[in-house]
Amino acid sequence: MQAAEEKAMSQDNEAGVGRRPRRYYDENYKRHAVELTLRGDRPIAAVARELEISDSLLNSWRQRYAPRPGMTGGAPQTPEEKDQEIGRLRAELVRMQERETVLKKSLGILSETPESGMPKSRR
Repeated sequence: MQAAEEKAMSQDNEAGVGRRPRRYYDENYKRHAVELTLRGDRPIAAVARELEISDSLLNSWRQRYAPRPGMTGGAPQTPEEKDQEIGRLRAELVRMQERETVLKKSLGILSETPESGMPKSRR
């Protein structure tokens, strides 16, 4: 009798009986779940239980959708925002390259020997 029960159980497991169907979440749902964790009034595990998802899934969403330290306002959402961000970053790159050039020139001027234009000191 035990063999028949084991065979029935293995067939149930193969057929997926007792399993929940795989759920798919859209990006807005994921971002909303991450926002709930960022409020700080509840631990991540509590938010995950309320949403009926695993802690690890919610943590992976946080890694993907949570704003990074030092970033202002998070990642751009629309193509227009992305284009604006690219333009801003390109302008910042040009400013940084100009600063680098000025610093290199000033370092060259400051590291020149005194004989090249400075009056000699009398000791």
